[in-house]
Order: sequence, then structure tokens, then C-alpha cells
Amino acid sequence: MLNTRTSADPHRLADRLPAPPGEWTRTDNDGGIVEYRIAGDDGVCAAAKLTIRPDHLSERAVRLDRTQGCQRVGTSRFDAVDAAVETVETELRSAAE
Repeated sequence: MLNTRTSADPHRLADRLPAPPGEWTRTDNDGGIVEYRIAGDDGVCAAAKLTIRPDHLSERAVRLDRTQGCQRVGTSRFDAVDAAVETVETELRSAAE
């Protein structure tokens, strides 16, 4: 069952996330899902990808999934949109350096 009571408002979340720096591209999908990607060399898998979405599967507001190549490398959940946005900004800057 989806938990829309505690998850972030999809439009507010997407509006708060930053523009992509450097080699990153940003794709906004329905439901407030935002993907940031750095293209991979093989054309199939991204060198790096962050997927941010309202977290309907837990009591948290936002979910952040990290991918390198074709492999998931971690998930973080946040109680507040501000904390998620700050983490995304840090991740994007760190990868660009």
C-alpha cells in the first residue's frame, strides 16, 4: 500500500532539486521522480545516476537511490525535503570534481 500521508509532495520536491552541474543531465518523470545521470562509455549503463522520488514505501518523505554502471550502490531516506536537496547538491558537486 502506498503511503502518501508522509511522502513529499512530488511537485514541491522536483521544484526544489537543483539544475544539473557539469556532465550531469536531469530528467523529470511523472510522480516527482527526478533522475540525474552521467552517461557511461558503453551507452547502456550510466557512469553515475541519482534517482530522487517521494518515498511512498516507508514513513519517510524522500528516497534517494544511487547507481554506478549497472549496479545499485545505495539508498538513503530522508524525513524532510530540505535534507534530501542538500544531500543531492553535495553528491552532484562531489561527482563533478
